Amino acid sequence: MKKGRLITTKDNPASFQQTPPITLLRIIKKLIKKIFIRSIMETINFAISELLNYFSQKKQKNAFYCNLCKKESSYFLHTSNKKRILYDSICPNCNSRKRHRGLFEVYKNILKSWEKPKILHFAPEPVFYSLFKLYDYVTADISLTDVDLKLDIKDTNLGAKTFDLILCNHVLEHIDDDLKAINELERILKPLGRLILTVPGDWEREKIIKYKRPDGNGHYRDYGLELIKILNKKFDEVNTLDLYEYNKLYRLPLGLTVKHDLAILCHKI
Repeated sequence: MKKGRLITTKDNPASFQQTPPITLLRIIKKLIKKIFIRSIMETINFAISELLNYFSQKKQKNAFYCNLCKKESSYFLHTSNKKRILYDSICPNCNSRKRHRGLFEVYKNILKSWEKPKILHFAPEPVFYSLFKLYDYVTADISLTDVDLKLDIKDTNLGAKTFDLILCNHVLEHIDDDLKAINELERILKPLGRLILTVPGDWEREKIIKYKRPDGNGHYRDYGLELIKILNKKFDEVNTLDLYEYNKLYRLPLGLTVKHDLAILCHKI
């Protein structure tokens, strides 16, 4: 992000913007930058994923479906970090990730539980806007300029028991004190309300890995199943849902991966 530039939801994943074509020149330029500022493993994974993306663009037969932009595609873009390559992640038509395509199905099902819910969405993704347009829907973020409320998730100054449904998708990992944020989310959730969380993590690992300083993605931690125990102490019921179960809901797969994206549904009685 350039210094002084205002950031909006268009800077977030799932911004409903087409991804630009991948060229060899673009790959080389990015690779040169990463060689000097990133780890060897991260650079190698980037090179592999981008080369795969480059050749994937040339495929003709549709292999995936995006339930957000309602388009079939011959490929979804791979992404990478120093740990791994995440295959078939980004829809090139709307910029949605795996988690967004899975959450869309979760949100649709949850909304059937209410007639007129009051909804709060932190760090909102534009691909979901059409789903919520008929509801009392409020967007919030501490930095984004095109949201309804500019809020600190750790201390919102909102009234207690205000919202029926709170959506918090890949936010907690960016918060220095996530326990304080969880307490605040529970405070502003109405009785019989639900909080739907997603965070990056390893769902076959127990412990949460905490970093001394934020990593290259601004993450303070990488979550494990320990998070479920923490949430169980604050909420009356906590359920988990592997978003992969929606992968074959349509004629073509949504590009979801087993045990990669876990939706955590927190209920307050």
